[in-house]
Amino acid sequence: MSQSSSSQSGVPRLVLPKDFFAGVGVTVGTEVNRGLMFLQDLACRGSLKQFLMAAIGLWLAAMIGSCCSFLTVLYIGFVGAHTMPVLYERYEDEVDGFVDSLLMKFHSHYKKMDTGFLSRIPSGRFGFKKHD
Repeated sequence: MSQSSSSQSGVPRLVLPKDFFAGVGVTVGTEVNRGLMFLQDLACRGSLKQFLMAAIGLWLAAMIGSCCSFLTVLYIGFVGAHTMPVLYERYEDEVDGFVDSLLMKFHSHYKKMDTGFLSRIPSGRFGFKKHD
């Protein structure tokens, strides 16, 4: 019994340097700042098309999030990220044809909406008056 307690286990120890965690924090902070800068540019100077796409994407994310828990969405995203490339390689021609037709339909609907409604919205910077 004394022999088994004095021998060391065969499991190697994992020692991570402190700089590793600082680097991860800097990388995450940089990506968050880049995302916030994109959203700020989109809100201030971006085109209406980009703004509408971002709003629709956030709306879809909210709808999916209201139906499922975060872990379920994370699991579906993980499974989709691993299965979609394999399915795309197998059915590449069919997927490309479908996406092309979908994009043409979306483009024609956007042009109709642009000529009918969006062209009436003034573009450019808004002249806000400063109140003292």
